[in-house]
Amino acid sequence: MRELIESLKSSESLVQKKAICDVWKYFPKACQIGGEDVLLGDDTAAIKFDDHYLLLAGEGVYQPLLQSNPYLAGRTSVLTNVNDIYSMGGRPVAIVDVLFSSDSISTEEILRGISDNAVRYKVPVVGGHISQDAEGPSLSVFILGKARNLLTSFNAKDGDDLVFISNSKGKFVSGFNFWDSSSMLEDEEVLKDLELIAEIAEEGLADTAKDVSMAGLIGSILMLLESSRKGALLRIDAIPKPCEVPLKEWLLAFPSFGFIMSLRPENTDKVKDKFHKRGLSCEKIGQVISDMKVSFVNKADEKELFWDLGRVPLIGVGDSIPN
Repeated sequence: MRELIESLKSSESLVQKKAICDVWKYFPKACQIGGEDVLLGDDTAAIKFDDHYLLLAGEGVYQPLLQSNPYLAGRTSVLTNVNDIYSMGGRPVAIVDVLFSSDSISTEEILRGISDNAVRYKVPVVGGHISQDAEGPSLSVFILGKARNLLTSFNAKDGDDLVFISNSKGKFVSGFNFWDSSSMLEDEEVLKDLELIAEIAEEGLADTAKDVSMAGLIGSILMLLESSRKGALLRIDAIPKPCEVPLKEWLLAFPSFGFIMSLRPENTDKVKDKFHKRGLSCEKIGQVISDMKVSFVNKADEKELFWDLGRVPLIGVGDSIPN
């Protein structure tokens, strides 16, 4: 386990996330809108509005992907934003894009990718900005959604089961640690899979949820736990993965459909059953604990500390959040 731990801690996926710590020099970790707290650091900002929440988020597209496969980059920009909305228990309303490009061919491919996935996820593109006088391409996409019952990363409770939801049927995109488990599905299948997240939120079956982002499963777990000021015992041998993919690679991969939830133990079987009926993986991979230490546990019940979030934060959001 020690070799795996050291390799993960030095990975680019986690090192890059640590840069978020610098953000808090300039912005508060919480603010008030209409007398309600809005916490920064979750998959989306959640703004209370009448009897629901407005969800607001944005994604910048990975530059190497944008340069090597502009069409896929356009599709991915929509997918990642939509996942963020659903992970909060919401549904997408609309997106806008900001695109800088140096040639018309790349511009057309990027816009075609955005358009195709916007149609697929039934989320309209309602505006944005475009320029073709840049030295190289740059793309950011922003999304608005709404939710009635909110799932956040700030509400994990001591004793919660930590579950990982994914689709192990897929393939890696050549040259990138991006597991494509959605492009081969029919549009209706994709939306039905995501709708389960909103359904679970509305039934009050989960305490938290988080989309597995470019930080991979392990980085996303750390961010969720840090936001909740909690730790976990992670059963690394219980993590479901494609049989042909090494564990380290899977822990750092962007799975295209991947979510973490913390659940009261009495709700775990109900949630697992919902995803299993859709042919998706949903398995308990650990338990939330009261301190901020994250440890790996193997089949022999041997435990080794992976990360002490109380001493070394990953994104710096866990402290000074209002109770």
